[in-house]
Amino acid sequence: MITNCKNVDGKLIKKGLTLLGKPFFRAFLLMGTCLILAAAVLFVYWMNPSKNPFVPVCFFYRLTGLYCPTCGMTRAMYHVLHGNFAQGFSMNVLWPGILLFLGASAGLWFFWLVTNKNPLHRANLVLRKYPAISWFILIVLFGFWILRNIPVYPFTLLAP
Repeated sequence: MITNCKNVDGKLIKKGLTLLGKPFFRAFLLMGTCLILAAAVLFVYWMNPSKNPFVPVCFFYRLTGLYCPTCGMTRAMYHVLHGNFAQGFSMNVLWPGILLFLGASAGLWFFWLVTNKNPLHRANLVLRKYPAISWFILIVLFGFWILRNIPVYPFTLLAP
């Protein structure tokens, strides 16, 4: 009985992977992704996260009372979309880097949707050749995470 379930699961996975390779399905995912991204940007543009209860609160902050590296990103993006970059930096100093990472991730996703080629191959080659990039990003993120939770004057400026 269990072997039948494994065969059925294997067939379902194979059919699902085959479906992901179909151009019409990738085109559907591309349109869906564009719609979701446009809706997210419009939502952040029109809804002030500081005053609107519909904007989700950081789950990590709610659970622990500590700021995560991305705490304040929604408010930062709200201010950046309205052209107030100084206010955006006061909410999260790392917003340009985090936005660059999200943009690169979206670029990899769109590359796969359009070409059906593995976009991570080239990224893996770069990270294997220059592993210091990964270590630098990790050190900056964890350092920022620790420093913004220290309740002493210069570090309180990092809190949103």
